[in-house]
Amino acid sequence: MTKRILLVDDESSILFAYKKVLQRPDVIIDAVESKEEAIDLLSEKDYQAAILDLRLHGSTGEEGFELIELIRKKHNCLKIIMITAYGNPEIKDKAYKLGADFYFEKPVSTKIIRNALENAGIVIPPAANQ
Repeated sequence: MTKRILLVDDESSILFAYKKVLQRPDVIIDAVESKEEAIDLLSEKDYQAAILDLRLHGSTGEEGFELIELIRKKHNCLKIIMITAYGNPEIKDKAYKLGADFYFEKPVSTKIIRNALENAGIVIPPAANQ
């Protein structure tokens, strides 16, 4: 069965790196830079997980929290990983209170992301050359 993961971050280098490491023939990574693009994809496709940055190109600085709330209202079974470069205990507590399954502060290695996905029941097989 094909797995689909939504990746939302306003840093194109992070999108590129995570997509390169996670994408496989049976794992589709949809990578977008804005809350609006994420909302559009969430209404069109079924995801098993979402990896969300807290701050995107927007005015509130908490677009990731807004996405967690939206996902929990409409896609409750979807696993959520929140990542941020602006973390502190209050941000972490709020992420979990809103419904994040995992919370990490940048820089986050792709191995940690893969392990979190695996702990959420979404196994990403090793790349063919590993």
